[in-house]
Amino acid sequence: MKFKLLLFVLIFSLTLSLQAQDNGKKMDSKEIKLLVDSLSAALKRWYIYPDQAELISKTIKDKYESGAYDNLQKSTEVANMIQANIQKVHRDGHLRLMYAPGFEKRLSSHSDSQQKEGEEMRLRDEQSHYFYFKKAEIMPGNIGYIRWDVFVDNIKEARPIYEAAFKLMCNAKALIIDMRYNGGGNPETVNAMLSCFFDKKLPTNHIINYKHDTVKYYTDPNLTDFKLKMPVYILTGKNTFSGAEGFAYAMKVAKRATIVGDTTRGGAHPTQPFPLGQGFVMDIPNARSYNEITKTNWEGTGVYPDVSIKAEHAFEKAQLLIAKDLLAKADGKEEKQQTQGILTIAENKLALVQSSGPNFTPEQLQKFCGQFNPGLTIVLKGSCLYRSIPGQPDCKLTPISNTRFVLDNDEAYRYIDFTIDKNDNVSGLSINRIGASFSYDKAK
Repeated sequence: MKFKLLLFVLIFSLTLSLQAQDNGKKMDSKEIKLLVDSLSAALKRWYIYPDQAELISKTIKDKYESGAYDNLQKSTEVANMIQANIQKVHRDGHLRLMYAPGFEKRLSSHSDSQQKEGEEMRLRDEQSHYFYFKKAEIMPGNIGYIRWDVFVDNIKEARPIYEAAFKLMCNAKALIIDMRYNGGGNPETVNAMLSCFFDKKLPTNHIINYKHDTVKYYTDPNLTDFKLKMPVYILTGKNTFSGAEGFAYAMKVAKRATIVGDTTRGGAHPTQPFPLGQGFVMDIPNARSYNEITKTNWEGTGVYPDVSIKAEHAFEKAQLLIAKDLLAKADGKEEKQQTQGILTIAENKLALVQSSGPNFTPEQLQKFCGQFNPGLTIVLKGSCLYRSIPGQPDCKLTPISNTRFVLDNDEAYRYIDFTIDKNDNVSGLSINRIGASFSYDKAK
C-alpha cells in the first residue's frame, strides 16, 4: 500500500485554475438530497473514523431535512454550507467538500493514459521548481539553514537535490530546518529525508488505512552514505501541515530536534479526493498516522513546539538558542570571543524583529548626537538617529536597548554601543560586528 498525491494534486491545481469562476447553478431539493446521500456513502465507505462518519452523515441529513440548504443560490454555496456543518460537528483539516466540476469529471473518468500524463506533468512541475527546495546556506558561526516547502512525489528524481543540500550541511555546528511554509506531501519522501538524520533503524510514523492495514515506516541507515549528526532546530508555524508535521513530529519524538515556533495546524491523515457526482469532490482522510513511541499522532492538536514563539520570530529565536549552546561548549579564548559575538548579534536580531527596544522621544535622542572621532557623526532626522560618514549614505539607527542601536538593513550584524558617563552624558561609542570592534570618542 503506497499513499501518493501525484495525480490528484496535479489535476486539482490545474482544474481549479481553469474553473475559478464556475460557481455552479441553483440546486433543487432532489439534487441536494443526491449530494447528501452520495457524501454520506463515501464517508461511511472511506473515512478513517467510522463513528465520526456516522455523526457527520446524521448531521447533514438533519440539516437537509430542516431545509437549511433550500435557499442557497449556487452549488458553491451548498458546498460551503455543508463544509461548515461538517467542521462544526467534527473538525478535521483534511476533510473538505468542494464544487469542482472539471476535477470531478477527471476523477470519475481518468484512464491509465491520463494518469501517466498527470504523473509526467507533476514531475515536470517539481523539476521546474527544483523539487521545492528554496534555500540552503551556511551562516556565520558555521550554522546551517535549509528550507524546502513540499515533500514531493518523485523521490527518485529529487534525491540528488536534497542529498546535495543536506551534504552541504554535514560540517555545520548546528542546523536550522525551516518548515514554516511546508504544507506536506508524500510520506515516502518524509521517511527518506528522516533517514538522513539517524544512523540506526528506528520507527517513524506508520500509516494505518480505513481497512486497518498498516504500512510501517522506519529510518534506513543504508539509504545514504552520510548522516547529519549536529543539533537540529525545526521552525514551525500555523502553515506547517500534514507531512511537514510528520517530519517535525518524528524528529521531536526521537529527541533528534528542538521545535521552535508556533503549534502546527494538526493534520495527520493521508487523504484522497473522491468524486460525488454533480461536480462535487470530497477530500476524505482514508488513513491515519501512528507513532510507536507516543501511541498517537498530531491530528487536531498539531505539533507543539519545545520553544514557543511567533512563527515570524522563530528563525531569530533558533539562532539565539544555537549561539547560547555553542558558547557553553566553546573551548579557548578566541572561540569564546567569536561565539559571544554570534550570540550578541542573535540577541540583537531577536530584539529587532520583536520591536522590543525603547521608544525614545526626539528630545531623548538628542544626547546621542554629535561628532565622534575619528570621522563619524550621529545626527537626528525627525524622530530617528542616523550614522553619518563623509562619502557614504547616512544609515538609520534602530534602538534595541537604552545604549545599543542596530544599523538599518544590516540584519543586526553591525551595531553601535554608546558609552554613558556617570552624569548620563554620552562620552563615546563603539561600532561592533563579529570579531571586530571600533571605538570612537565624542568630540568636546
